[in-house]
Amino acid sequence: MCKLTLSALALVIAAGSVMAEPQPGDKTPDAGKPVAPTKIVVPKGSEGDKKKDETPASLKVGDKAPAIKVDAWVKGEEVKSIENGKVYVVEFWATWCGPCITSIPHLTKIQKDHPELVVIGVASSERVPKAGKDGKQPEDTRLAGVQKFVEKQGEGMGYRVAFDANRAMSKDWMQAAKQGGIPCAFIVGHDGKVAYIGHPASMDGALAKALKAAADSKKTALK
Repeated sequence: MCKLTLSALALVIAAGSVMAEPQPGDKTPDAGKPVAPTKIVVPKGSEGDKKKDETPASLKVGDKAPAIKVDAWVKGEEVKSIENGKVYVVEFWATWCGPCITSIPHLTKIQKDHPELVVIGVASSERVPKAGKDGKQPEDTRLAGVQKFVEKQGEGMGYRVAFDANRAMSKDWMQAAKQGGIPCAFIVGHDGKVAYIGHPASMDGALAKALKAAADSKKTALK
């Protein structure tokens, strides 16, 4: 997981555990090899630079899931709202995050194995281009970068992908759940409530339970 903190970077480098940041367009690693949580620095001035907030999380397992609100849908059919009866996996990621890229085959397999499941990868941590020496802000190419990355992955990234430009959705999900690193997945059950928060490599058990609960609920409704 890419921790959104600056202070941890020195420790990570000393331990030799920081991965080189992949560039948009890098090929997806082999599936079945989940990467251990990794701490990676984020740009200055971002939320990761702020002093840690000690207030309790306002989004927890068992709470109603926040709304789906993104700036653009890069791949797949648009999801306007969370519907009762369906199970969702909402994963927050970035094109520069090595562990996020390693999780792509896992998410693709889950979506392929469970067509009834709605898997959404939300790119909410793309880096804003830095201003030049003249103080002028260059063109914001973040969306184009995500589009290029997803296009190059092709069928290897077989689920919906969305772009969260101003981190509005990240605020309602990630910040509310006190999650400071990516990749981070949220499972939303058939009842519209959060059933899991954590690394996507560790969510299979919770996902199986959520899918079974949805199937059982559907059978009960048909009786």
